[in-house]
Amino acid sequence: MKKGLLFSIAIIIFFGSLVSARADTPLNGKDIQHFMNAMKPLQELGEKHDIGDSDDMSMEQGDMNRFSPMTNSLGKIRAHKAFDEFKSIIFDAGFSSVEQWANVGDRIMRAYMSIKMTAEMTPEIIQKIQKSLAEIEKSDYLSPEVKKQLVTSMKRSLTLGKNMSSDDKADIDTVKPYLAKLERHFEETE
Repeated sequence: MKKGLLFSIAIIIFFGSLVSARADTPLNGKDIQHFMNAMKPLQELGEKHDIGDSDDMSMEQGDMNRFSPMTNSLGKIRAHKAFDEFKSIIFDAGFSSVEQWANVGDRIMRAYMSIKMTAEMTPEIIQKIQKSLAEIEKSDYLSPEVKKQLVTSMKRSLTLGKNMSSDDKADIDTVKPYLAKLERHFEETE
């Protein structure tokens, strides 16, 4: 039972974080290239100054609809002595501001995760989610409020494609041709 709950919560975190409302300019290949240009130098800067990942970068106050790891990291780096070096890397990569880098990075990460998770939504996974839904509803370990939130999020994850805005779908379409390159950059910066 507990294993099913953990699986369900993991699915909720990944899928729930992919739904966002936005009125940004369309993401384009140039944005993705700028983002990739900054990845290696930012990793090196982090190693040079021992700038670790923030523990709360994945979710903002438990809000699964706001997956913004780059935006969340800005607060930490702004207060760091390496901020000027950080800005220089961002500008050299082709961005006009650190906010633009964060916005573009967040959108790329949401689209990337969406592509990866949608590919993994096999009939078996869907069946596991549905089974987990039933386990959550029967659980004595969860409060009614938590149950309601989890069930709502899981049902939303089952209809991920229907819940996406046209902006999110456009970002996904833009990121798809760069998927292999992004994966190589992610592997190099691990």
